[in-house]
Amino acid sequence: MAKDITLYIGSTAPNYAKYRFKDAHEWEGVRSQIITAMNMGKGTIEIDRKGDKVVYVYSPFLAVSWVETGV
Repeated sequence: MAKDITLYIGSTAPNYAKYRFKDAHEWEGVRSQIITAMNMGKGTIEIDRKGDKVVYVYSPFLAVSWVETGV
């Protein structure tokens, strides 16, 4: 498992949201939501951020990518 994950949601720079995960359990929760939404072609992705919950509604038009470092 990677030690540091950077998640990008949205189109290209600078119009994307960027999240960093260092906790493997927290990342796995978000990752499983992303994979489930991608497999279904729709769904929501919920990310806890600074005490708030950010919710994205996934569709095939929402760009989602991540970079894993320290594997």
